[in-house]
Amino acid sequence: MKASPRKSARSRGKRSENKERTRQSILKAALDLLAEKGFYRTTTRAISRKAKIAEGTLFNYFETKEDLALYFFEQEVAQIIDWYQHDKRVQKAALPERLFAIIHRLLERLGPYEEFMGAVYLRALPPSSRLSPLSLSAQEQNLRYLRFIRDVLAEAAVEGEIPDLGDLGAYGFALFHLAVITYWLQDRSAGKENTLALLDRCLKLATHALRKGGWDW
Repeated sequence: MKASPRKSARSRGKRSENKERTRQSILKAALDLLAEKGFYRTTTRAISRKAKIAEGTLFNYFETKEDLALYFFEQEVAQIIDWYQHDKRVQKAALPERLFAIIHRLLERLGPYEEFMGAVYLRALPPSSRLSPLSLSAQEQNLRYLRFIRDVLAEAAVEGEIPDLGDLGAYGFALFHLAVITYWLQDRSAGKENTLALLDRCLKLATHALRKGGWDW
């Protein structure tokens, strides 16, 4: 006797939820180890033990640490978007403050995994790497983030803060964001104060320039 469509849908939904919980458990175990030991000293065997699963089960979810890193970034992008959409105070702030808050929040979340981030950047350099911006997996995440930033800039354009920048504005901000993270990785000032000061100054100058229609003010 075949199961009803509704029952089959519930069963598939439950399996999907269980798989997602397992992914989250693996990610948490991996992040704890990465923060403690770093990217290169953290093994898949250690991750599977901490997550209390078989190593073979780990490979069913993440074949490599690069796949785990991609899932980590996917979760971070989702968290940033969700946080922004529920924080009315940030949404009502001026554009430089909104963009500052977005990057600052991400940097705060990445703080415990600075060594991990540095290793990921190095491993993303070869075009064949799954972490490379040229890979389809990375591009899917980049597109979600770009659409989010495009919407934030579009809101500011409607409010008259800046001209309508379209997709070009989102790409420009994404490149700037990448440069900030690169600087942040090298910043040895207390509390990354140099990074935050640079971020604040650049966003205010860029917004002012866009509002005036040029760099001559």
